Amino acid sequence: MPGKVINWIALADDDVDDRDVFTEVCKDLDPRLHVMLYNDGKELLDYLNSPKARIPVILFLDINMPFKNGFESLEEIRSNPKLKSICIIMYSTSSSPSDIAKAKKLGAEGFFQKPSNYGKLKSTLKKLLDIDWTNPCSEFDELNFLVDTSHT
Repeated sequence: MPGKVINWIALADDDVDDRDVFTEVCKDLDPRLHVMLYNDGKELLDYLNSPKARIPVILFLDINMPFKNGFESLEEIRSNPKLKSICIIMYSTSSSPSDIAKAKKLGAEGFFQKPSNYGKLKSTLKKLLDIDWTNPCSEFDELNFLVDTSHT
């Protein structure tokens, strides 16, 4: 990522350990990367709908959260014209085909199953964040909706 304009990314996840590890990996990859953290979908949407919100370029969205889950949050974000440019990647322990299909149907650009260890998370996030930041979701399509962490 050296030499690139670093943008804001966000993670909405109710698990504090997952948020901490995600943030640590992002800082290891590039200390200039700005990571916004939210405890749940309601907190995320309250922020995104505020007048002075800084809109992230990429949002990693956990599915199972209290108050407003990831699918509800995804649906609300996709229905808001102000937020439609956010590249949304569902980020979950689930690998259920029905969850993956629902995420795609509701408008997520990708589905990333939480890796089992720090190294896999780091190598996969490196690939995901080494992108054209002017069009962050250009690499996602029907064939690569599911982010593969098995070879990292």
